[in-house]
Amino acid sequence: MVSGLRTLAVLLGLLGSTFVVSAGSYPPSGAITIGGTDGKYPNISTALLDTSSNVYFIYAGTYKEQVYINRPNITLIGESRQSTRFSSNTVHITNSLPASQAGSNDLSGTVRVGSVSTGVSLYNLNISNTYGKPVDQSQAIALSVQAGQFGAYAVALKGYQDTLLANVGTQFYGRSYINGAVDFIFGQRASIWITRSEIETLGNGYITASGRQDNDANWYVIDRTKVYSNGTGSVYLGRPWRNHARVVFQNSELGANVYVHVPDLKVQRLITMYLTTSGNPEVKP
Repeated sequence: MVSGLRTLAVLLGLLGSTFVVSAGSYPPSGAITIGGTDGKYPNISTALLDTSSNVYFIYAGTYKEQVYINRPNITLIGESRQSTRFSSNTVHITNSLPASQAGSNDLSGTVRVGSVSTGVSLYNLNISNTYGKPVDQSQAIALSVQAGQFGAYAVALKGYQDTLLANVGTQFYGRSYINGAVDFIFGQRASIWITRSEIETLGNGYITASGRQDNDANWYVIDRTKVYSNGTGSVYLGRPWRNHARVVFQNSELGANVYVHVPDLKVQRLITMYLTTSGNPEVKP
C-alpha cells in the first residue's frame, strides 16, 4: 500500500546519502557561505537573497532568525563534524514565535519552505522554536514544509506543540531527530517517510496528527525509528485531526510509556493507525 512512497523514500535517501558524504566539514565548490569568519554573509536570510547559487553552506554557530525559502531546488548544509549524525550538528537556527502572534501555523515556523519551493534539501541543521509550553498554549512550528520533493538529512527539529508541519507533497526525513509533546508531527496533504531517526516526547500528548481529509494516496510512515519519552506523561502514537487520518509505525522501537491505541476522543472520525509489530518490542494496547 505504501510502495510508491517507499520508492520515493529510497530515491531521496540514496540522493541524500550520496550528497552528504561530501557535505559537512567544508563548503562544496560554488556554494554561498554563511557565518563564521569565512562566510560571505552574516545570516541565512540575507544569504538567500543571493541567487548566484542554489547551494548554501552554513558555518557553526547560532542563528536567531526566521528563514523563508521561496525558490525551488535550494540546499542548505550545516557544518558538521560527522555528517551522518544529527548529534554532531554545529548549526543552530532558532526563533520563538507562536502561531497566535504570527497569524498562522506556517508563519510561526523558524524555517519555512514555501509552496513554490519544490526540491529543497536540508543537511545537518538544528532547527528550534523555543516558545515552549506557555500558560496560554499555542502552536509554535520549528519547520514548515509546504512543497514536495523535500529531503531532510541528519536534521534535529525541536519544539513543544506542532514542531513539524509536514503539510504538502512528498517528504523524506532520514537519520534525524524530532521532539515535542502535542501533535508535533502534523499536516494535511503530504506523504512523509521518516526513517532511521529518533522521536522524543516531552510530556502528555500525541506524536502525530494526520489531517488527511480525503481517501487519497497520502501516508505518514515512521520506519525503523526509536520512539521514546523523557519520562513524563502518557504518549499516544497519534490522533485523528481529520476524517481520513492514516499513519504507519513500522519496525520501530517504542518506549515504555508510548501507547498504540488512540483514546476515546468522543469524535466520530475515521482513523487508520497501522502498526507493524515486527521490531516493535513490548507493544502496548
